[in-house]
Amino acid sequence: MSPAEAQVLLSMAAAYDNRRPDPDAAKAWAAALDDLRFDDCRVALIQHYRSSTEWLMPAAIRTAVRKLRAKRIDEHPPLTPPPGLDDGQERRWLLEARRRVGDGEVIDSEAAYELVTGEQANFRELLPSPATTHPDLEEQP
Repeated sequence: MSPAEAQVLLSMAAAYDNRRPDPDAAKAWAAALDDLRFDDCRVALIQHYRSSTEWLMPAAIRTAVRKLRAKRIDEHPPLTPPPGLDDGQERRWLLEARRRVGDGEVIDSEAAYELVTGEQANFRELLPSPATTHPDLEEQP
């Protein structure tokens, strides 16, 4: 996450809890959240303030993002690698597929696994394009 993205998160948090974000705080949050996607952190922040009045810190965002990604992976239909991959290729394919499911993509097993005319295509080419919506922010009944 960049300091500019962290500044956006801090500005959102400020709208809820009246904190006073500054460039140094944005740099610190960016360092603490550097390996997380902005969209996931944004979802975590909104979910936090929907259910809590507690002050939000990067550790809470990290925990919420980890749970969010695990939930996406757990709720996704089973992933089946395309035929013809050796063990190493299959492991790499599954890791990439799980990462993308964690990012919020839904992988359609029929469309995702067509190999290009006998060649081992790039693993990313075997998966559909990224999702653009955020179902994690839909209202819960």
